[in-house]
Amino acid sequence: MNRSMLKFIFIGFIFIFCINSNSFSQQKIASVEFVGLKNVKLRDIKDCIKTKKGDVYVEENLSSDLQNLLNTGYFDNVEVEFDTTTRKVIFNFQERPLIKKIEFRGNKKISTSKLKENISLKEKEYFVESKLQESKDKILELYDEKGYIYTVVEDERIVDTDNKMHIIFLITEGKKILVEKIDVVGVKKFSKSKILKLMETKKKKVYRENILRKDVKNIEDFYKNHGFYDVEVSSPVIKYNEDEETVNISINIFEGPIYKIKKIEFYGNLVYSDRALFKAISLKKNQVYNQQNVDLSVQSIAELYADKGYLKVNIVPEIEKKPQEGTIKIKFNITEGEEVYIDRIYIEGLTSTKEEVIRREILLKEGDIFSSRKLRRSMQKIYNLGFLDDVRVDLQPGSDINKIDLEITVVEGRPGMLSAGAGYSTVDQLVGNVQVSHMNLFGRAQRLNLMWEFGARRQNYEISWTEPWFLKKPLSLNISLYDLIRQRDYANEYNAYKEQRQGVELRFGPRISDSVSLSLGYSYENVRIFDSKVNEIIEGKKLTSSFISQLIYDTRDNIFDASRGMRHSVSLQVAGWGVLNGDVKFYKPILRFSVFVPTFWKFVLSFNTTLGYIEGIEGYDINDVKYEKFYVGGAETVRGYRYRELGPADGGKVMCVFNAEYKFPIVQENKRTILQGALFYDLGGAWNEFKDIEFIVAGSEQWEQGSWDNRFKHSVGVGLRFTTPVFPIRLDWSWALNPRLGRDPLQFWFTIGQMF
Repeated sequence: MNRSMLKFIFIGFIFIFCINSNSFSQQKIASVEFVGLKNVKLRDIKDCIKTKKGDVYVEENLSSDLQNLLNTGYFDNVEVEFDTTTRKVIFNFQERPLIKKIEFRGNKKISTSKLKENISLKEKEYFVESKLQESKDKILELYDEKGYIYTVVEDERIVDTDNKMHIIFLITEGKKILVEKIDVVGVKKFSKSKILKLMETKKKKVYRENILRKDVKNIEDFYKNHGFYDVEVSSPVIKYNEDEETVNISINIFEGPIYKIKKIEFYGNLVYSDRALFKAISLKKNQVYNQQNVDLSVQSIAELYADKGYLKVNIVPEIEKKPQEGTIKIKFNITEGEEVYIDRIYIEGLTSTKEEVIRREILLKEGDIFSSRKLRRSMQKIYNLGFLDDVRVDLQPGSDINKIDLEITVVEGRPGMLSAGAGYSTVDQLVGNVQVSHMNLFGRAQRLNLMWEFGARRQNYEISWTEPWFLKKPLSLNISLYDLIRQRDYANEYNAYKEQRQGVELRFGPRISDSVSLSLGYSYENVRIFDSKVNEIIEGKKLTSSFISQLIYDTRDNIFDASRGMRHSVSLQVAGWGVLNGDVKFYKPILRFSVFVPTFWKFVLSFNTTLGYIEGIEGYDINDVKYEKFYVGGAETVRGYRYRELGPADGGKVMCVFNAEYKFPIVQENKRTILQGALFYDLGGAWNEFKDIEFIVAGSEQWEQGSWDNRFKHSVGVGLRFTTPVFPIRLDWSWALNPRLGRDPLQFWFTIGQMF
């Protein structure tokens, strides 16, 4: 056989092998089998895998299926194989035992129900070894909280032939030991009683070892925050009495000298100047050394760098002390690292909402330099959509060492609601309502609201629709139609006349920046006055055709219940001027300034100032439209006075109101405050002209002298705020500090909606 023939045969073998190899890679799966399943349902397995009978064999798909099955938590191990002869895919499972029953024995001091509620392992779930240890640790923690030290927890596991497990926790309860005496030795600069107040461990209270460890740390932190950098707090000496039911505790403290800050320096900073860093930190030269302020300064510097994308910045405070002088020099050694960029942005948790609805609220884009400020603001904007129960963010490594992936997980709440009910308002009395609302129509964050209100003093029909991103641009579009009838008071006459407003309003709201927006609108409204009981109120109908503009600056963290930030606005309504026509002509500017300041925990101090003015155009007498003038007093302005009590009986052309509120949480649920308390102060009034305003606060005795009306009136009060699924409810009790003579100074208000 010559060499040419051998070469031909060799090439032929290679060709046949390649064909067979390609044929193998293109084989179709004849069947998929599952081996070892006992408690896991077959349909749950099939939902996790891509591999199906009749599919072309793809090894990557099997690897992905394998990982998905392991991620379920049902199995200790899963293996998969492909039989090339029969073309079968076989999954072999090693199931974790299914917990059939959890039992506790020996527990007398803590109920079985409480133990079951707190442990990680649960019945009808699959057994995980790590959760068993977590459960035992939690049982010991519960006993430790009650003071039963030396408690022992063991476990017994019984697995039947169906791979179902019976877990028995065997508990040997320890003794409850009380503290007989606590002694602190070495205290010189502070009183012993001051140090003992720092401790949660108290005389005649239950001894808990983990709490005592925290007490030692609290004492050390206290000293370091008061200048004692060298303080040493020894491990407590515990002496058990003979009966082993009480202990004596002794703690030795070496205080050392008090240090003051002599100098603060920064090293390695190129992105920020020393001056910028000094503004960020909470340390000052010649201050007493405070470890907490050092830690906060490190955090503040890190946040400053994170805002410019330097997530990997490393800040190490170096302390140089001179005990003889009692001085400390602090050097912040800064390793800036490199800027970090956004690689990919993932949005998880969406069920009905379109992804673009969330993505368009994110100020950071793929490829941008990371900014912690923009990320925080993005989270606020997403939450402010109103139909999400939770928003979480996670940073993951990206495709490059200087890139990160942004993972945003949202939890959708109930966007739509049908509600019907009745309520009582001190202004409108008994009111019934039927309302259909949807805050995420078609999954596009469009808002629809249909409302019908009915009552003794109020009848209202209203339809409104809002598109927050009209034409996929940062431009909101709102259309409202309404028909509202209300009973109005005049001077001392209750239900003096009826006022009906029917109209349509169209608004465009271009967003200029993240915090600045413009609202432009047109309103076409018929106002009818009828059933008048007083001569001063003239019945009739007038058409108002007006243009409304408003410029808004808004940095609130939560538009529904702000804890920080501000909202300022200036608006102008012009009616009947030029092409607007209509029966009335006026202009009406209103300024409103609101600020929200967090104090501690979730206590929030807020301030609001509202200034308004109205005047006729081209000689039009504004008294012909008393319903457009300003009325002060009541639930929305100065709460210590009756509705429309402050100012002229037929309304003022000038209005000024100031409100301050201090709100604090009472009841919280799922990280949300559903009941708040409030302390408030209101000040304000309404006047016919600017020259009538007297910039002093009136006294009650001045009412008879005729100067009461032109002066400011104020009140104080307390309130409750309820957050309901439909709308917020306010209950306010307010006390007028300068009431009219003979008037009850106490007013109660039941209203719907936020104060400001």
